[in-house]
Amino acid sequence: MCLGTIAQVVEVHKDGRAVVEDHGKRQLVLEMTVSDDDITPGDWVVIQSGFALERISEKEAMEANAIRDSAAPAPAAPAPAAPGEEGQPT
Repeated sequence: MCLGTIAQVVEVHKDGRAVVEDHGKRQLVLEMTVSDDDITPGDWVVIQSGFALERISEKEAMEANAIRDSAAPAPAAPAPAAPGEEGQPT
C-alpha cells in the first residue's frame, strides 16, 4: 500500500517541478498535477509517488502530521539470537 505524505513547498521551478520538505527530508516532485492555481513556496501539498496531488491549508497539514506522528510504529524488537550464538543452546 502506498500512502501520501504531507510536505511544504520549498522551491518552485519553471519546468513544473518543485522541491518539497517533509520532516527534514527534501524531494523533487511534479507540481503540475495540482488542479488549482500554481503552488508557491510555503504552500502545503499532499505528495504521492513523486506527484503533488493537492494543496491543503496549514491547519490541515498540521493535523495530518500530528495524526501520522502519533500513529508511528514502535521500534522493532531485536531478533532472537540463532542457535550457537551468545546465550543460545547448540
